[in-house]
Amino acid sequence: MSITWIVVANSATARIFQIEKTGNATEVETLVHAQSRLHGRDLTSDRPGRTHESVGHTRHAMEPDTLPKEVEFALFAKLVAEYLHEAQKQGKFQKLYLSAGPHFLGLLRQEILPVVSETIQSEIDKDLTHMTASEVKNSFLTLK
Repeated sequence: MSITWIVVANSATARIFQIEKTGNATEVETLVHAQSRLHGRDLTSDRPGRTHESVGHTRHAMEPDTLPKEVEFALFAKLVAEYLHEAQKQGKFQKLYLSAGPHFLGLLRQEILPVVSETIQSEIDKDLTHMTASEVKNSFLTLK
């Protein structure tokens, strides 16, 4: 019998459930990335640099190419994807169901390796991290 995992995630938390032989869902792991919850100003060490306008003598603050929070979201997506790859290599699951808010789900898709993507049975583009194990399981059962 194949082992099924359900992963529900947002930009700061990933909860991993396993479907038991009895049909119940049991939480087997929680990954937390506290930096994703911090304010952007708390993620940078100092004020942005200043630059001169290309014409004239006006100066203004430089904006970063990528916001610090977005960097943390991407780092957490990479961490979740690496965790799933390791677990899949160790045979901890053969089928995977995935749920995350639309933005974070996109980041996860970019990081998940093809060998893990092949195990994904279904995705929900919604943050279900606040739900109980049985509510999470039922959310995916209604898709079938």
